[in-house]
Amino acid sequence: MRERKQRKHVYGLLFVLLVLAAGIQVSAARKVNEGYATSAQSVLTDRATISYTAVLPGVPACDDGAMYLFELQPYEYAIAPEAVPVASVPATAAPAFTVPYNNARLYTKLALAIKSGGQNVMIANPQYIANPELLATHTKARQNRPLRSEQGKNFSNYYLSNNLNGIISGRYTTVQVMNQGGNQTLTNPYSRAAMVPADPHPVVPQYYMLNAAEPAGITALAGELSRCAADSSAENFIIGNEVNVRTWNYMIWSDWGNYIREYAQAFRVAYNAIKSQNANARVFVCLDQNWDRNRPASHHEYYEYIDGKDFLSQFNAMIAREGNIDWGVAQHPYPVPLTYAKFWDLSGCPDGSYMAAQVSSGKMLTFQNLSLLTNFLQTPSMLSPSGSVRHVILSEIGLTNAQGIEVQAAALYASYAAAKRNPYVEEIIYSLAFHEPMLDTRLDGQSRLVFDSLGTANEAVYEEWAKSFIGISDWSQVLR
Repeated sequence: MRERKQRKHVYGLLFVLLVLAAGIQVSAARKVNEGYATSAQSVLTDRATISYTAVLPGVPACDDGAMYLFELQPYEYAIAPEAVPVASVPATAAPAFTVPYNNARLYTKLALAIKSGGQNVMIANPQYIANPELLATHTKARQNRPLRSEQGKNFSNYYLSNNLNGIISGRYTTVQVMNQGGNQTLTNPYSRAAMVPADPHPVVPQYYMLNAAEPAGITALAGELSRCAADSSAENFIIGNEVNVRTWNYMIWSDWGNYIREYAQAFRVAYNAIKSQNANARVFVCLDQNWDRNRPASHHEYYEYIDGKDFLSQFNAMIAREGNIDWGVAQHPYPVPLTYAKFWDLSGCPDGSYMAAQVSSGKMLTFQNLSLLTNFLQTPSMLSPSGSVRHVILSEIGLTNAQGIEVQAAALYASYAAAKRNPYVEEIIYSLAFHEPMLDTRLDGQSRLVFDSLGTANEAVYEEWAKSFIGISDWSQVLR
C-alpha cells in the first residue's frame, strides 16, 4: 500500500513538473515574440519543398548577423540550446527559407531564431505546414449530402485502439475519432491509467486525450488516421467527442490552457494526416452544449468542462499562431434539459424556469439558439484561412419521447427547421438509438412519419403540423 501511495505521489509530481516546464517554455517564447511582432508562414510549394517566410518590423540585432530556422516537435515551444538549425540566411526584416520536405516534417513546425548572448532566441511563432492537402494522393469528390442524416447509417464512431488496420465500413461518410484508452501509445501521457489517481480534481474518464506529446504517439496517431483517410469512404472526421468536457476527453487536471494545448497538438497531427491523403476531407472540433456559463474556479464544475465559446477562442488562437488551417465545428444541439423535448413549454419540467433561462441568456447552446455559434464564427478572428465562415455540422442530437410521441415529433421538426434556417449549418445528424430512462430517442408513429418526411416533398405538410402543435405561426417565435 505504501509503495502504491508513493507511486501515485511520484506520478502527480512528475505531471506538475512537466506542466511547469511546458509553461516556462511558452512564457519564454511569448516574451521574445512580444519584442519582435512578426508574421510567419510555412507552406509547401510542391511535394518536395517547403517555403518559410516571415515579416519583421526591422532587422533584429544578433550575435553573428544570421537568422536560423529550427525544427520543433508539436510538444516543443522553445528552442533547446544544443539544437541544430536546418537552415540559415543573413539577418533581414523579411527572411525567406527553402528547405526540403520529408514525411516527418508534415508533423513538425519550423521556428525562426537568432543568436543573442550566445543563446537561440526565437523571434516568431513556430509554423506548421499550412497546406498539407498539396500532398494528397487519395482525394475523393465529396458526396452530395442531405441536410438530415442518421447515426449508424451515415455516421460511425471510430475507436482508434480497435481499428488498427485504419479501415472502416464503406457506408460511413462521417466518423468520430475516439480513444478508449486501451492503446497507451495513442493515449496522452497525462491521460494514462497511472495518472488518474493523481488527479487533484478527478472526473470519471470515458474517453481519453490523444497523444501528440511523444514521438511514438505522433507516429501512431498519424499512421492510423492517414490510412483511414486514404482507404475509407469517410470525408468528415470529428476529432474526439465533446472535447470541452474532461470526462469525454480525459486528461489529468492542470489548467484549461494546458488541456487545450494538448488537444490542439493532437488535432494538428490528425488534420495534417487526414488532409495529406484526401484534400477534400473536413476535420472538426466537437463541443457539447455548455456555451457561455463561465464557472468560477470555486465551482466544482469548473474542473469538469470549459465553455464551448472559451474553448474555441483559445483553440483558434493556438492554431492561428502556428499556421491557420480550415478546421470546422461539430456541435451537439440537444434540448435543455436533454430529457425534456417540449422546449416551447417547460412548465412541467423540473427546474424548467432555470433551464429556459440558461437557453434564453445564451449560457447553453441548443437548436433553439444556433445563431449564437454561427454569429461567433463570423467574427473576423474566427474565420477560416480563406476568409469564410467555418464548416458547421450538428453531429449528434436525440429527441426524447418521454413527453409523448407527438411532442417528440414536433421537437424533431423544430430541430430540423433550426438547421435549415441557418445558412452555415451543413448537416444535422440524429441519434435514434438511445433507450435510457427519460432519454428514449427511438421513433414511432407520428415522430417516424415526421422524420421520414424530412428532405422530401411531404416535408411541408409536417412542418405546418409541427407549428400548429407547438402553437406558433412562424419559427422565429421559438428559434433564433
